[in-house]
Amino acid sequence: MNILMVIAEEEVFRNFADTIKEQLTSNSDNISFSEITESELDTTLQNSTYTRNIKTTDLVISVGDTGTFLKSIFLSNGEKPVIAASSEKISFFTEMTPNNLEEAVASILSKSYTIDEYNRVVLQDAVSNEYLPALNEIAIFPNRSAQLMSYTLTLDNNYIYRGRADGIIVSTPLGSTGYALSANGPIAYGNPDITLIVPVNPLNKDHHPVVAPAESIISITNLKAKTQIEVIIDGQIRKKIDGQTIKILKARKKAKIVRISKNINIVSRLRNRLVELDLQSLEGVPPSAKYIFKLLHTEGEMTQSEIIQSTGLPSRTVRNALKILSEKGLIGKRRYLHDARQSIYFLI
Repeated sequence: MNILMVIAEEEVFRNFADTIKEQLTSNSDNISFSEITESELDTTLQNSTYTRNIKTTDLVISVGDTGTFLKSIFLSNGEKPVIAASSEKISFFTEMTPNNLEEAVASILSKSYTIDEYNRVVLQDAVSNEYLPALNEIAIFPNRSAQLMSYTLTLDNNYIYRGRADGIIVSTPLGSTGYALSANGPIAYGNPDITLIVPVNPLNKDHHPVVAPAESIISITNLKAKTQIEVIIDGQIRKKIDGQTIKILKARKKAKIVRISKNINIVSRLRNRLVELDLQSLEGVPPSAKYIFKLLHTEGEMTQSEIIQSTGLPSRTVRNALKILSEKGLIGKRRYLHDARQSIYFLI
């Protein structure tokens, strides 16, 4: 069995990756490993230069947080199954932890795990013709906060509306409980074959979210803003849009996610992933603040740099959102022991 490991930089994840390798090799003589660090993967993905051939890989193990896992999904491109491992920051996707490592290793070696397949959406830049797939969402925003962008939305060549908004999010059902929900998008339960289109703070309040068949071709044209418009893939990969037109469609290959648990309570996982928002205390706050609030609920305490990396939001937007949440008494912070220049943010 050939295993590719994608490993986050933090020492705690590096150590857990070594433990996983030790457990696997001590129980089987027929395993080979290759690995890539998350920072190496970041550089190549951002520059669109990653060409690693994973056809000989049988399984990808992502050791890190949600961001590490999403990049691993991007890397696998629907070719190989991916399992999320983490010694901390347990997320919706995590299947391997120190608590169930023995069970997880046995499942991997016996191939008794299950594979869940999820639709992805893919963006096509009309100028560069580059294709960028996303497991959760594709977000289109001006690269500076507090800037509106104008756009025209069409669906299978049918005009839907033209408007101005802070941005627009195109989400898979899996991503419906993430950033799209923060922008008042609907929750898609049961992995239906649909795509969600959610305008963010549209000036015209009649421009509601749209639920479209997954096979639809979504065209966003006449894109204009005072600053450069960017596309953010799963909060991890940020690209400038070269032209005024992009198309988003269903990816040809689904993401393959390994599940160790035989009896997965999806309802429970969704419940844990969602936040029972205090609507009164969050009334009027920007979607970015709601998104970060839910992120801290889901992922646990994080530094500002981790929030920026996980969300893909500009640093100024994150700072402003943290200030708003702090002023409302929803979050607190304390000094980060590993780096005195940073603070750890957490829900109160």
